[in-house]
Amino acid sequence: MKENNNIYFKQAVKSYKKYLKVDRSFSDLTIKEYENDLNQFYTYLMNKKDNHQKDFLLVSEIDKYEVSEFLSDMVLENDNSPVTRNRKLYSLRSFFKYLIKYEFIESDPSQTIEASKTKTRTEPVYLKLKEAQKYIAAIKKHNGINLKRDLAVVKLFLYAGLRISELVNLNQEDIDYEDKSIKFYGKGNKERYIPLHDDVLKAIQDYLPERNEIEPADEDAEKALFLSRHGNRISPRSIQVFVKKYAKKAKLKQSREITPHKLRHTFASILYHKTKDLRIIQDLLGHEDISTTQIYTHTDTEQRKNAIEDFPGL
Repeated sequence: MKENNNIYFKQAVKSYKKYLKVDRSFSDLTIKEYENDLNQFYTYLMNKKDNHQKDFLLVSEIDKYEVSEFLSDMVLENDNSPVTRNRKLYSLRSFFKYLIKYEFIESDPSQTIEASKTKTRTEPVYLKLKEAQKYIAAIKKHNGINLKRDLAVVKLFLYAGLRISELVNLNQEDIDYEDKSIKFYGKGNKERYIPLHDDVLKAIQDYLPERNEIEPADEDAEKALFLSRHGNRISPRSIQVFVKKYAKKAKLKQSREITPHKLRHTFASILYHKTKDLRIIQDLLGHEDISTTQIYTHTDTEQRKNAIEDFPGL
């Protein structure tokens, strides 16, 4: 243990963010998610302290009871789902693991706290081809102020299977219109090359004149492919909101569960049913391990019915 291990919580979070960025090569979006969970935990702890203790919280003073109570309150008072509670637990575990590694604390107060049990599905949520077409039609029918931008974003999910962090961080220079492809650095700073369908290229080109009329708010926004109406790089939250909005307008059965990740899942599922080639899907999704890609080999209800109908008479 270091002799000078009296590091304050805010200092520790600042050092941890550098570690995630430099040593772990995490994306800015992922780091922000970890930081948000830690800030929420810090706010919770400060509300439990006396005024004279505020802003002087040592990480070595945090105990298992406080971690457990924080996670319980997230469910009971903030109405967080078990999945959200687990994500916060994993964020805290990662933070405490870092603190142990660099000898700021001796033991991990989150180590023995169990993850919540969550319901498991026999069939993952994704859109079938007709549902995906219905979803696109709903965006066009809505004809909102951001129609062209939203259409281009959604088509990049459905035709290219991008992660939301990858899409948010896309720059104009990442699109090669001659080669009909995107080339960028994705999760873990791994280079990604994705061929683009003509439909996606057209959607992006239709959006560009509208995008170029928006005054970029800063240097980063000048490079960005997708902008908000205020001239900032589009945020993950904005995308999450309109993806769900259009699912409701399309009156899809599982509209409440449609997220950008489900659209990525749709891309992979449709492609697998067309090609049956896991290696291609692995490369396009940017998976390091093909076992991760195997979740897309699921069968749907219709396929199972067809298989039984084709079963020979005995």
